[in-house]
Amino acid sequence: MNATPKPIKILLDAHIFDHSFQGTATYIYGLYTALVAFERLEITLCAHDVDNLKQLFPDPRFKFVQLNAAGRMKRLMTEYPRIIKEGGYDYAHFQYIVPFVKNCKFINTVHDLLFLEFKQYFPWSYRVSRKLMFYASAKRSDLILTVSDYSRIDVAKKFGIKISDIHVTPNAVSPAEPSDVNILEKYGLKKYLLYVSRFEPRKNHIGLLQAYLKLKLYEQGYHLVFIGSKKEQIELNAYEELQKLIHADARPFIHFKEKLSWPDLNAFYQQADCFVFPSLAEGFGIPPIEAAMNGCKVLSSNQTAMSEFSFFKYLFDPNDQTAFENQLAAVLADDNYPFEEIKEAITNKYNWQVIAENFYHLIINDHN
Repeated sequence: MNATPKPIKILLDAHIFDHSFQGTATYIYGLYTALVAFERLEITLCAHDVDNLKQLFPDPRFKFVQLNAAGRMKRLMTEYPRIIKEGGYDYAHFQYIVPFVKNCKFINTVHDLLFLEFKQYFPWSYRVSRKLMFYASAKRSDLILTVSDYSRIDVAKKFGIKISDIHVTPNAVSPAEPSDVNILEKYGLKKYLLYVSRFEPRKNHIGLLQAYLKLKLYEQGYHLVFIGSKKEQIELNAYEELQKLIHADARPFIHFKEKLSWPDLNAFYQQADCFVFPSLAEGFGIPPIEAAMNGCKVLSSNQTAMSEFSFFKYLFDPNDQTAFENQLAAVLADDNYPFEEIKEAITNKYNWQVIAENFYHLIINDHN
């Protein structure tokens, strides 16, 4: 009889779940929730708040280790090397930055290098420090992942890595359950445009606001809803710039929300007249496909990684404000929008089971 192969032990840096939920957390959550189904793998998740991890990842096949180091440097310099050595892990998976001591194979997801391509949106100190750390980490990684073909080409070019050594494991979105939340009853909104994204200049909230004001959509009864974080200084600055452009006639129709529950967020998607995603640069861009899977019309930027969203009926260049306004008017007037065709195309392309299976075979081939 053939002996049962030893499990491949993977340690996952999950400290991102100690903070607010964002795109990188969504990626890890979706990928590993699907990956744990493969029997050959033994997956251990690390974070400070292990109780929170256990709620997010309830599958009994997951194992957990609590982090204790207060800062990132101590975590990378001493804590993770110790945990990896004591646990005898075959692989450790990080995002962007790997530990300084290497005592197993490293998997590294480099979501994007937008800070090098779009320097105007990132502070000089951030660009310099991240470039050095990200570059050194990528060079020391055994499996390099990214989330789009756009980012794959960009990482290969900027870090001098063979493109065949970079593997795309994109984000995916599962079909959403119908929400019981009634947006009209709970928030007093009947007709509205929606944008979900943290506030920062490259997200181009201002472009959407200007299009909304230029078309005088408030006179047609449309509200404009921005959902996104406003905690960090860059977010607060972008929010304040946006506020300066809102004039008195439109102000009652413009709303800002954050820290919503999943049922409330899904309800906002499902009951919106249109979801608009005018971002100037993304490594992937999850919100527009989330909106589409919730049965919402979508008007999306066609820049950077979003150029891969060819299944959307309405794509535009956010640098062309007139084209933006024309497309916005068109999508709102469209009575024959192909909701189901777009859902099917997204499901076929961005499916966590398929993505996890491809990742699993990548690990198996590397391990063998």
